Amino acid sequence: SSSFDETTDKFSDTHPVAKKITSLVAEMIALDLQPYSFVDNIGFNRLLEYLQPQYSLPSPSYFSHTAIPEMYDSVKEIIVSHLKEAESGVVHFTSGIWMSNQTREYLTLTAHWVTFGSRVRPQCEDYHCSALLNVSQIDCDYNGISIQKQLEYWWETWITSIGLQIGITVTDNQTMGKTLNEGEHSSVQCFCHTVNLIVNEAIKSQRMVQNLLSIARKICERVHRSPKAKEKLAELQKEYHLPQHQLIQDVPSKWNTSFHMLERLIEQKRAIDEMSIECSFRELISCDQWEVMQSVCHALKPFEVASREMSTHMSTLSQVIPMIHILNRKIELLFEETMGIDTMLKSLKEAMVSRLSSILHDPRYIFATLLDPRYKTSLFTEEEAEQYKQDLIRELEILNATSDDKPVSNGCGIGSTSKISYGDNSLWSLMEDMKKAKLPKEKTTLPEEMVLLYLEEEVLEHNCDPLTYWNFKKSSWPVLSKLAVRFLGCPPSIVPSERLFSTSNESISFSQSRLTMEHFEKLIFLKVNLPLIYFQY
Repeated sequence: SSSFDETTDKFSDTHPVAKKITSLVAEMIALDLQPYSFVDNIGFNRLLEYLQPQYSLPSPSYFSHTAIPEMYDSVKEIIVSHLKEAESGVVHFTSGIWMSNQTREYLTLTAHWVTFGSRVRPQCEDYHCSALLNVSQIDCDYNGISIQKQLEYWWETWITSIGLQIGITVTDNQTMGKTLNEGEHSSVQCFCHTVNLIVNEAIKSQRMVQNLLSIARKICERVHRSPKAKEKLAELQKEYHLPQHQLIQDVPSKWNTSFHMLERLIEQKRAIDEMSIECSFRELISCDQWEVMQSVCHALKPFEVASREMSTHMSTLSQVIPMIHILNRKIELLFEETMGIDTMLKSLKEAMVSRLSSILHDPRYIFATLLDPRYKTSLFTEEEAEQYKQDLIRELEILNATSDDKPVSNGCGIGSTSKISYGDNSLWSLMEDMKKAKLPKEKTTLPEEMVLLYLEEEVLEHNCDPLTYWNFKKSSWPVLSKLAVRFLGCPPSIVPSERLFSTSNESISFSQSRLTMEHFEKLIFLKVNLPLIYFQY
């Protein structure tokens, strides 16, 4: 290796070490949304000088005009090569309007697809793939048509130009969803967004629940502001052997934070009661109020679990119908298991019907559930099951099945890829009561035979990954597997995509003020996608 005089000699720009450091600095600018002037910072330069004296840091203009644009082009190429491997040639999308705290609004489009065997993607944990395709600032007076035109331009650029099919678009934006459905595109509502609307309405429907939340907020705020109360709480936690947790202050517009606030107060009940008296709090929680608080938490818990489960990276459209049935069943049980919150429960029950019942008859959700080996026809009536089975056979005939299919292993429990970890299985245990055993039927001609063989098999455990099952079935039931992947590759919620923008608002507004919009959009693209492609570009 070359030797250098540490005081004068420097690496050339083409030296492997220099290239690697420059590349990592460019990644750092993107991942941390730093302004390009960051490379002129004295502290950063002193650090690099100490770590690698032979390295010369390029100027801000090199990063803005060369390093970042080149990285953007490379990552874009990699994503296109990954998209080309989408099973069934179908790509689904999540799209929404994302607002920064500088009141700028951005339209985002994230792609979701399934890949079983990849030549270009590093070995990963599962078959679900995603990538941010575009983020673009939009005018405040946007409408459905202008958004549709923008999305169609992006779809042409990324999807149809390489021979792929546009699948379903999941959105929490009503205007966007309505416009897409009225056009030639398929759009569904974000499940988690709908659950938020249902729960927020229910909380507001009962004044006693609102009053209880108001008291809880005041207590948590007092403790956060008073060193004496904080100290007293810590003392009482030790004395009563309670978990040494801080109280949680909620964000009133986010019901799940209110749920966690109440849950934490219940956990610390003994300490809260004593501290409120000793610290002369105006707000004291009565015995009846504690009971109502317990009931509110009991009622909100299934919705919190449902939102979490539908927000995982591996969640799929097929889980929506089962989850609606579970939540409806849970609400019925809650009328018996809780006290003092009947108004709230009635609101939950009514909103479940008004906002979600249409999904139970939506063919996209029905096919997804039917083709999920964990559910199949177990949640449908006999008449519905027969009807949907015939619909499925017709769909297969359209796909022109020609292969001779034989049953193979159901693919669950083989290797780590087949298991999903769920936070709360008690919710899914209600599924067992609702599932109905299926009797084998006669075997007939090909598409029918395929469907019958599939439906005759036992349903899988809830913690199995349906895509692992269909990967195993691909060789014996290629057309059925292809159809299944078309529906199971679609997420039920935009939450995983929203998490991709999890940069703190302070950092974003700090960066935006010093970045032109074009640069900002490129950096967001890289920030989200570099980890998704495992930094391989």
